[in-house]
Amino acid sequence: MEPIYQFATPQSIENQKAAQSKQAQDATEQTASCQNCKESKTDRSSTTTTLLAIAILLVTGFCTSFSATAQTAFASNNGPNKPAKENKSDVAIRSLDDITFPEADFKRGAYLKLRTVYVDVPVSKFKIKPFPANSSAETRAELDFLLHLQKTRNAEAINRTETMANIYFDPLTTNPADADYTRNINSLFFIGRDLGPWFNAQQLPVTSRVLQQVIQDATYYIFSLKADFSRPRPYQLDSRLENLEAPGHASYPSGHSSTSHVHAYILSHIFPEYKDHFMGVASDMAFSRETRGVHYPSDSEAGKEFAHQFVDELMKSRQFRTDLEAMKAEIVQVRAANQLTKK
Repeated sequence: MEPIYQFATPQSIENQKAAQSKQAQDATEQTASCQNCKESKTDRSSTTTTLLAIAILLVTGFCTSFSATAQTAFASNNGPNKPAKENKSDVAIRSLDDITFPEADFKRGAYLKLRTVYVDVPVSKFKIKPFPANSSAETRAELDFLLHLQKTRNAEAINRTETMANIYFDPLTTNPADADYTRNINSLFFIGRDLGPWFNAQQLPVTSRVLQQVIQDATYYIFSLKADFSRPRPYQLDSRLENLEAPGHASYPSGHSSTSHVHAYILSHIFPEYKDHFMGVASDMAFSRETRGVHYPSDSEAGKEFAHQFVDELMKSRQFRTDLEAMKAEIVQVRAANQLTKK
């Protein structure tokens, strides 16, 4: 059914005004030429008044309708608490928070397809709190801290961080014929190196195998979290940062911090008396990444927190607990043999 009333449009109002004006003019002319037709004049005057009243009602109705429509449109576009005009500083902040690690630069997609050995839980099982917003005061303070580290780092510090940058285990590099194989395997023994020169892959093959499987599991979850959070690297937010490398993956959580703390927690199960030492070495590793300008301090903390939760999940695995006992027995035996040799 067609509606009985139609909303007035600006053109219909103009047309109505023009019609009423013409009618009023005609009525005036007719009244002037027919002075003796008082009754006719009165009728025409009444008609004109009625028509003008109708026009006023139409105009009022249109304005009311337009006002209501405009308010509805504003509310739907801006919401009840949004300003009509966007502040330039708000746009700048929003743009800063829109920055993520470029998906095209993510070079570790293969890690997201790794098969785990000990841990089989959803990535969401690891409750890593979100990193501070790019525009937050916390992030600004972190960036300023990294700028301070940049200003104070010397050649010795840079060389040290260069060495530590190469301490990582790649689960996809396990072929002894690979040119990077030795560096890769030796990385598994960095956190515990102060136990003695005997703490190495050659003398501890069981330990090497277990640690490879542990870090393979950890790598899958670390890089899954990195992909989920997609935090930009510090130098992508502040161009004044002179980063010493450009990792091909997102910033949060720190991979070096994560895996180093995983090693520290595991070795602490075997040598609880050295826990503080192992944790200190892991913290040094994490800090080296900040010195190089590639990680925020909050990345390092997130890595430590991930490691704590990850090792808790490891300890729930019967297979890992069995392998951990085999690893411990091997370490105790080799350590004892080397102590006897020294005497």
